[in-house]
Amino acid sequence: MNNPLQFSELEANLERMRSRLPDTPQVSVLLSRLLIHLGRGMAAMLDQQIRPFGLTEPEFRVLTTLFCQPAGTANPSELCIRTSQSAANMSRISDSLVARNLITRDSSVQDRRKMVLRITEPGEDLVRQLLPKCFGQLRETLLEFSEDDQQRLVGLMKRLCLRVDGALLHHVSERGE
Repeated sequence: MNNPLQFSELEANLERMRSRLPDTPQVSVLLSRLLIHLGRGMAAMLDQQIRPFGLTEPEFRVLTTLFCQPAGTANPSELCIRTSQSAANMSRISDSLVARNLITRDSSVQDRRKMVLRITEPGEDLVRQLLPKCFGQLRETLLEFSEDDQQRLVGLMKRLCLRVDGALLHHVSERGE
């Protein structure tokens, strides 16, 4: 959906849907489709930046999250929450990053049953090398949007995220999970 023709085709499809299902919330469906497309596109742009360094997007998210922590550390359960990863995926990500000496994994001093992940010097160096490249492409992508536009969009997206998260939690609680 990277050209106006594809946008118009999507809108035409939605119009046909509405003719068959008059209750179709066209604008809401269009917004949903655009957000999905945008998410995939942004992920693909990030992937282009980090893939040459042998990182996946979830690995990069974990690495940058550790980089942002005051002591460069977090336990895996905290990282699961902060990076939206499952425990199983966090284990796989941690194994991969440890194997490449980008993080270490040690037992917690306070609680030997807990693990602590810490970004290493090579991990920090990699983040310092990659983030400016990512920022440059992001700035270029958002060049046509003023700071005020971006702030308004952030506010709207946060509201939408809260609604989506709330709907997901409601769905899970209804199913008794």
